Amino acid sequence: MLREQLETLAVLQGIDLEVKEHKTARTERLDEIERYEGEIARLAAEVKRLKEAWEDKDGLRKAKEQTISDASRKTTDKRMRMSQIKSIKELQALQREIGAIKESNVIVEEELIEVLTDLEAQEGILKQKEDELTALRNDWNEKKGPLQEQIAEFDRQIDQTREARDATASRLSDDLMGKYELLFDRRDGTAVVAVSSAICQACYMNIPPQLWNDVLRNERVNLCPSCQRILFYNPPAPEQEGQP
Repeated sequence: MLREQLETLAVLQGIDLEVKEHKTARTERLDEIERYEGEIARLAAEVKRLKEAWEDKDGLRKAKEQTISDASRKTTDKRMRMSQIKSIKELQALQREIGAIKESNVIVEEELIEVLTDLEAQEGILKQKEDELTALRNDWNEKKGPLQEQIAEFDRQIDQTREARDATASRLSDDLMGKYELLFDRRDGTAVVAVSSAICQACYMNIPPQLWNDVLRNERVNLCPSCQRILFYNPPAPEQEGQP
């Protein structure tokens, strides 16, 4: 009876390992989706930040160009007034005003050149990041569909094994199931393991002679003293007649 239970437990473990494999593969696909979408979101935020910085700098450019334009208009107006002035004192004062405007304009023009240089550099970086974002989105558009289809297929396969797992688990005692499920989680999916020639086939440590005899009898649940997995003995199939 116990032998049958252990054999059933080995079958259950095979089913659970298949489910575990599907779940691991499914998680890997979900992680890949998360990485892609996270990278796209990060790059999109960077493009947005660069674009806003460029727009701020371009606003400064427009303001300085407007200042230069206004100063030029004022200079022209004052020059036109010079022909109407009769007093030398007033003429000299007007000339000083024109000179001050020109000096101020020189400073603003130099600042404008710096702004234009910065704009050109920022525009190059922005264009590079926008191209990277476009390429990443195009690449993601090609990969997203297949990844989602793979996830759906893993879900289908997991659902398909659920009925077989439930049917197999129903043939096992509650006590044995409790031990198995605890070990399955702790031992990375290998809770029950065959013993061959008094050697545990999970940790490959020798089984003591008395324990080996108990495993051969299959009268109780035995654990490997090294890895604590459930041990069972599956006798080799008899050789067919005529085979050497």
